[in-house]
Amino acid sequence: MTRIDGTMRGVHWATTSPEPAFVAKPVNRRTDYDIAVVGAGFCGLSIALHAATAGAAVVVVEAGTVGCGASGRNGGIVVPHFPGAMTPDDAVMQLGRTKGEALAELVAGGPGFVFDHVRALGIDCEAEQNGWLQPAHSPASLKKVRRVYQSWQARGVDVEWLDGADVAALTGAQGYVGGWFRNTGGTVNPYALALGLARVAAARGADIRQNAPVIGIRSEGAVRVLNTAQGEIRARKVVIATNAHTPALYPGLESSVIPVLLYHGFTRPMRDDERSAILPTRACFTDLRKSGGFARYNSENRLIMGGAIFRPSDQRAWSERHSRRRLTELFPQLSDLQAESFWTGWCALTNEALPAVQRLEKDVYSLIGFSTRGVALAQTLGREMAAFLCESRTEAELPVRVGGIRKIALQPLKRFLGGFAFPIYQLRDSLGLT
Repeated sequence: MTRIDGTMRGVHWATTSPEPAFVAKPVNRRTDYDIAVVGAGFCGLSIALHAATAGAAVVVVEAGTVGCGASGRNGGIVVPHFPGAMTPDDAVMQLGRTKGEALAELVAGGPGFVFDHVRALGIDCEAEQNGWLQPAHSPASLKKVRRVYQSWQARGVDVEWLDGADVAALTGAQGYVGGWFRNTGGTVNPYALALGLARVAAARGADIRQNAPVIGIRSEGAVRVLNTAQGEIRARKVVIATNAHTPALYPGLESSVIPVLLYHGFTRPMRDDERSAILPTRACFTDLRKSGGFARYNSENRLIMGGAIFRPSDQRAWSERHSRRRLTELFPQLSDLQAESFWTGWCALTNEALPAVQRLEKDVYSLIGFSTRGVALAQTLGREMAAFLCESRTEAELPVRVGGIRKIALQPLKRFLGGFAFPIYQLRDSLGLT
């Protein structure tokens, strides 16, 4: 399991969060529950909130603090699309027609659900639904991006094709040759969103326990007993939603995802004249480059920077140099940018770039591996998983693959090599091969 830092020290989202730090309410505490959720990130909190709303007795156990993993450390971009160049047709090829189309519908509607939910629940997470675009930075990426656009368009999704001039006008960035846009995407303060989800889930009866790592799970008849740092917890059903921080509670579970260490940081606040030319509508974007090609503003009008960590280097110095090069490549007028904040966090990748429900034993499941699309997808799949656990949806109706543990071959080696891959990403991106 990757190390958990519950302090959120250095994470800019924590310093600006309008939602206060989560404080547990012992009034919700008991010893026996219908559902135990391991992990208090977007997925686990969504499961808890929706299950508690449906009347289930729910406990969430978190090894660190609410949102301290990927949920509170990501870029906060709410994307109406699969990872990278994956299309809905690709999802259908992987999952079959019924599940693939159901997942595509969930992905397309994900940002709409997130922003509507935030408003309905009164969560103050600096939500801005100004749209998201996927621009192409090379002729090779243009073919892939157009294929993505056409796949969504064929399903009747409201998407807009942009030529190079359109992309330049919408982003203020140089070097893009086309792309597609969807107005449902946007941005949030992800840590504030996690805190808000925890607050509402607790208000609806969920027991959320922080600093309570699960050491083991055993069965006593129809009951599952979780051995935690705060004592034993009994539940009829258990779901593990720990993503890159997944512990080895079952053989092979920890090896069902590849943790990848990413960094993020923010620049100084942009001046008014700069903001009139750079992301003038405050739309955000993410391109196909594995070495980082994205931009958004936060509530202080800072631009975000980020990418994968190159492990042998001085991580912060190397990452900042790369980010400055990429930002000045996109926005040549910003030659003086420095990172005024810097933090790291782990995301979880799968071979298929899609999460799956894994059956660990009777009434014990995992739902992990969101492959950089967790802001929306972890919450919408959390809602679906809650319905399944509350028995208002069948296993066959879940829009992801359901089965045993899907252990990744050579996972320890792939995990190790991932920390050395960033220069290769840079080279491929510079040659237009991405």
